[in-house]
Amino acid sequence: MLLVLPGLAALPGAANGAFRCGSSLVDVGDWPVEVEERCGAPDYVATYPTATVPGIGVVGEVEHWYYNPGPQGFIRRLEFRNGKLRHEHSLGYGFAGDSAGDCSPARLQSGLSEFEMVAYCGEPLSRRVTWEPVGRGSTVAGHYRADQLVPVEEWLYETGKTQFRRIVKLRNGRVVHVETAKKPTGN
Repeated sequence: MLLVLPGLAALPGAANGAFRCGSSLVDVGDWPVEVEERCGAPDYVATYPTATVPGIGVVGEVEHWYYNPGPQGFIRRLEFRNGKLRHEHSLGYGFAGDSAGDCSPARLQSGLSEFEMVAYCGEPLSRRVTWEPVGRGSTVAGHYRADQLVPVEEWLYETGKTQFRRIVKLRNGRVVHVETAKKPTGN
């Protein structure tokens, strides 16, 4: 048994975050094209600003790529910054097929990923990005410093003709807050 462990440590990427994608290995630092060659096209891609400069605008972006293997496996979120794979996150179990349309207010919960939101509810009616400060002592996922402005996306959803619209706030690709908006016009 002890002879097997040193051999495992010698495998490329065994200790530095490589993960299996089909029969290939993908590793932190890989180019997006290399990941797509090994894993195929992602099921969903979201792009967010990470930094802005007054008078210039957005100067940095992060891409989240989602892979859904179905209910037998975990959804994977790959995070790319500056043209390199930076992080791989395993999320909850995947889901089968297209489940869009089941967008009841009960479905809109904190903790859902942006991919799950789009899969359950479809694309939002409208979206916008705001910047909010992260307070001292905050432990916001995404490696933000205290007192730094972070991008927060707001998505507006229609949950039915007799329901109030919902505003879904997402930070770092996760739902952090859901609030009720005005009723749809004409109702």
